[in-house]
Amino acid sequence: MQTTIEAEVEAIVTWRSRARHPGGTSIKERVNLKDGDQLNFGISRYTGELQPGAAPIIGAFEVTDRHLLISNLTTSTTYVIENLEGGTELVKARPRQLGVVVPFELSRILIPTGTGISELTVFGPPPRLLLPEQAALESESAISKLDATSMYFAVLVALCEPRLRGSSMAAVPSVREAVERLKSIDQFRDANRSSINYHIDYLADQKLPVRQWAKYVDQGRMHSKREALVAFALRFDLVREEHLALLPDLNRPGRG
Repeated sequence: MQTTIEAEVEAIVTWRSRARHPGGTSIKERVNLKDGDQLNFGISRYTGELQPGAAPIIGAFEVTDRHLLISNLTTSTTYVIENLEGGTELVKARPRQLGVVVPFELSRILIPTGTGISELTVFGPPPRLLLPEQAALESESAISKLDATSMYFAVLVALCEPRLRGSSMAAVPSVREAVERLKSIDQFRDANRSSINYHIDYLADQKLPVRQWAKYVDQGRMHSKREALVAFALRFDLVREEHLALLPDLNRPGRG
């Protein structure tokens, strides 16, 4: 394949930097990296926080061969690279490990420091894409036929919401929490635990192949089905960030 949709090779590293004088507010800063560029980061002598360009150096980014690489220059601290676009995906850069590929377009780098857990947000180089007419035709899979206008899909989105909003460690909502989250939607005005459980069972038994996961978690009880549904839906991009628009605005009071 020679014809591809090319995008400029660039990575962006952003972080919050605290003002050096007491009482100063933090500001967001960024560095743009082109192919061949390298950026060291360390612990600032002024704030004790993680900051690109600071010394002592504890790690480095490099853009090369259309990839963003991270190196861990410490002897005992593991860096966690989270996918900020959902899926609860992460990779680790272990101590002394060099040139680890950052595989996500939008990542959060979590690094334990003396003041807690510091973070950098990284926009990696965009992927290379085939032109549409070059992509292989394939038959539609059963799981790709989820109806985004259905009630069961809204339930699935509500279960996935906490992790889609940026925390891979977020707990999956309980059935009661799902009822509360959805009840201001007309279709769910009379929703209760039984009706939400019906949609969860339908998803697990008829729409998504999660029974094998569910049976290994706490004897397959209902909350393990929820965990399995969320893990499966996010891992295969069946529920994505744009689907959050199907849920009521978090800032809008429910209608009860």
